[in-house]
Amino acid sequence: MIFKNIVKAGFVLLAALSGIVSLQSCNDDDDVDAAPMITNVRLLDPVAADSAISGAIPGTLVVIQGQNLGSVLKVYFNDFEATFNSALGSNTNIVVNIPPTAPTQAVKADVTNKVRVVTKGGEAIYDFSLTSPEPRIDGLYSEFVKPGGTIVINGNYFYSIKSVKLGTTNLEILNRSETELSVKMPAMATMDYITVEGDFGTAKTNFRLNDTTFHMINFDVPATSWGDAVCFGAAPILPATDPDAISGKYSRIKQINLPSTGYEDKWVLSTCTFDFKLEAGSALDRQFKFEHNVVEAWKSGQYDFTITADGKEYTYAYKPWNSTLYQSTGFQTKGWNTAVIELGEFKSSDGSSIADVSKITDLKISFNTADAVIASFNTSVDNFRIVKK
Repeated sequence: MIFKNIVKAGFVLLAALSGIVSLQSCNDDDDVDAAPMITNVRLLDPVAADSAISGAIPGTLVVIQGQNLGSVLKVYFNDFEATFNSALGSNTNIVVNIPPTAPTQAVKADVTNKVRVVTKGGEAIYDFSLTSPEPRIDGLYSEFVKPGGTIVINGNYFYSIKSVKLGTTNLEILNRSETELSVKMPAMATMDYITVEGDFGTAKTNFRLNDTTFHMINFDVPATSWGDAVCFGAAPILPATDPDAISGKYSRIKQINLPSTGYEDKWVLSTCTFDFKLEAGSALDRQFKFEHNVVEAWKSGQYDFTITADGKEYTYAYKPWNSTLYQSTGFQTKGWNTAVIELGEFKSSDGSSIADVSKITDLKISFNTADAVIASFNTSVDNFRIVKK
């Protein structure tokens, strides 16, 4: 079980409920010159408060218990200094957060596997190991990758990774860090799950790479009853043979001096009325995904996505540049990137979300300059889909 980053907002309440921390500083009659002693380490979580632990992962909130701890000056895990609030401790308890960056044996072979407490009366050392959690996959930079391309896996705890597989095929690991793995796509295109295997566990994607199963619009499979990719809208659709294509045909707006008209037919794609055969369920359990390749820094304007379900329209304005991270530089991708929007963020005029995804009958994609001239815009899109979380 991974006990990481126990909610700090409930810190005082948890401590009180656990019955293991006295929320006061040491008494005046505490002997600050007496040598400290550690008897055990426990989790702050009241559910586990009655049992000591011999190890935990970096980032865990723990209570060090013992004697003569009231004059604590420093706490170290594997010789890495931790922060603590002495006002929340007592002569027998220290509440401390193991530093998230403290070294584990997985990344540093010569760690001490000790917790060390320094007080005015001396120091105490106690056997305590820092372990690594199971690897975790948060997503892929792009869920579509060409044969021979690079698959970028984002996540955490990528320690001592032994293999990365696409289905049963082992992939060459090109680069690795704690939060990112880059691996080489095989020469033959494959649609399958990604699995990361390491000394501390295994992680697997809940979707398949290059999966074309759930698409609403991908420009290759008709989304109209008469066999066209879209019902109306004149946004350019480029062929699968185009060198910039990621998985068949795609659409691109590549234009200078976009007028401040707000709406242009050459920026629109729509399916009108079509049965996408989506599985029934609430929008709150689904995500809206697509791939985009933003070649030039995108600093203004937006994609307006409109989904019609059961006769009502639900909209979402997509403008990733509108954040503190990108407002000065603009938003840009490194090749094709998968965009993920919670489907529950699509709202009707009355603020409601889609109650039943199977009732969706239309998807309209429209770029909107939002009444501002855009000097240059070069963005490609593909593979619009709704999937389970």
